[in-house]
Amino acid sequence: MKRIMSVGLFFVLDLLLAAFSTAHAQTAGEILKAYESLNKTERKSRLIEGAKKEGRLIFYGSLGIDASRPMLEKFRQAHPYLSIGHYRSGAVGVYNKVVNEARGGKNDVDVIELSAGPVSDLIRSGFVDPYRSPESEAVRPEFIDPRHLWNAYHYLVVGLAYNKNRVQDHELPATYEDLLLPRWKAQKISLDRDNGDVFGGLLDHWGEKQGLQYFRKLAKQEVVIRSGHTLQVQLLAAGEVDLVPWSHAQRPLMMAETGAPLGVRFLEPVLSKTQVLLLARRSPHPHAAALFIDWALSAEGQAYVGIDIVRSPVRIGQKQKYMELGRPKTKVITPEFLDQNYDRYTKLYRDVFGVK
Repeated sequence: MKRIMSVGLFFVLDLLLAAFSTAHAQTAGEILKAYESLNKTERKSRLIEGAKKEGRLIFYGSLGIDASRPMLEKFRQAHPYLSIGHYRSGAVGVYNKVVNEARGGKNDVDVIELSAGPVSDLIRSGFVDPYRSPESEAVRPEFIDPRHLWNAYHYLVVGLAYNKNRVQDHELPATYEDLLLPRWKAQKISLDRDNGDVFGGLLDHWGEKQGLQYFRKLAKQEVVIRSGHTLQVQLLAAGEVDLVPWSHAQRPLMMAETGAPLGVRFLEPVLSKTQVLLLARRSPHPHAAALFIDWALSAEGQAYVGIDIVRSPVRIGQKQKYMELGRPKTKVITPEFLDQNYDRYTKLYRDVFGVK
């Protein structure tokens, strides 16, 4: 009996020690902070040494497959000792996967890639660690988090996309007020069902009272609500609507190159939406994660972002395929701007436009 009790006691102690070790193991940010004092060359050498031992990078992101897969492959070519796991979903899907896995004790993800909306909630919930990349010194200041909890690596410029076959030059809206003209009534305008971030940005710029008055008038134009920014622009090109006021402007520009009858105009205030990289607090491959974030912010990575996957890079002076998207002044939608207002903006937006 004593032997059984002793075995049982040791088993319980082992479990408690394992739980204690997990709770007090170094987080990814703590591991990487040790390299901050090193010069750039030595630091990269140490990261590569650690990444070779890890052998893997797990990436969860909302960036479309057509852009994310080649981007990850480009990184892997520079680091062939790494295999890459990739989960792609919308921002809500990525957020839910990160939260559910972490709460279930599953720590697979290394780098989380998201739009601004859900980021602050992940940070508050303790799922993200700070990471200060040396490449951030070359990033435009409006795209830097002073706490280094997120690293913006590209942004999306919001532009009015229009069908050139359906809209004459003299009809083209020059201001947001022009969208309220009778010409655009009855399913001529399309909005995305998840545009709470842009809606909130304009409310903040105009003031909530004035902004809500405007949007209630816009809702009376009988706008079409769709899911998916790419789908919206595809339907615009097909002539199902005339205008998509909040397009991600690179998409209609890309389609116009292949012959689609599309154009883009920028209405003031011009908004830009940050796309960020987060270091998972319990990343099992922190050295590989750091290498990826550094690469994405480097001159090489930013050139790939700006030219190959046609997004707007955050690095100062970086060229991109459509230089008209590299606007010097935009109202930047960051995680801090949305923060605790994200759910409220989303609810207001859906209430005003009757989004189910």
